[in-house]
Amino acid sequence: MSYTAISVQGVSKAFPLRHHRSRSAHQALEDIVRGPFRQSEAAEADSFWALRDVSFDIASGEVVGVVGRNGAGKSVLLKLLSHVIRPTHGRIEVRGRVAPLLEVGTGFQPDLTGRENVYLNGVILGMRRSEVHARIDEIIDFAGVGAFLDTPVKWYSSGMHMRLAFAVAAHLDRDIFLLDEVLTVGDQEFQEKCLVRLRQLAGKGRTVLLVSHGDYLMESLCTRAILLDHGRLIASGAPSDISARYEALRDGAAC
Repeated sequence: MSYTAISVQGVSKAFPLRHHRSRSAHQALEDIVRGPFRQSEAAEADSFWALRDVSFDIASGEVVGVVGRNGAGKSVLLKLLSHVIRPTHGRIEVRGRVAPLLEVGTGFQPDLTGRENVYLNGVILGMRRSEVHARIDEIIDFAGVGAFLDTPVKWYSSGMHMRLAFAVAAHLDRDIFLLDEVLTVGDQEFQEKCLVRLRQLAGKGRTVLLVSHGDYLMESLCTRAILLDHGRLIASGAPSDISARYEALRDGAAC
């Protein structure tokens, strides 16, 4: 039975642009006399609002794409859902265990071998050592780096490094997967393998939310897409429709 896996209600996120300098006693007294309105006005001017009043729900088993130009707030949204940062306003509810694939390969140690890094990265991502051990053959086969598994990863190419890192993350036993442009790793053959893996996860009822600039990826994998611009959610619907609106936005046309 389907249920709401992710609920985002009126979420805004602000980041301070600068720290307040020390003020004189006269300035502090003036702030008290003029009241909190002036202080909130100053805070607004000194903040960058990465997201403003964003609301949406995602049902379990949905594969939802997030698109938008650079600076639209896509990565900030995923970090909020991963509880890496907290919203300034609004409420987020996430039901289920989350696998945040925001920076693939975080925690890999260059002097350790590929095999050792599989165990290390798996534990960092929340797997038990026994879980990693049970899946290691599948992970190695997926990454396609078996011949170099006992070689320190500092000798790996960037593509090999990313393939092994994604293979570990893709074999987590989680309810929700949050992906930030991670399907750009490896060559086309490996990217197709990643697509197949994500379809398998969705087929098992897993929820997937991914950020991507690829129209093909959106339309071939996602059941729905949302469009962000300047921190606001401006459209939600069929991936083909959202891709068209995103293309118009990038071309400077009215959206």
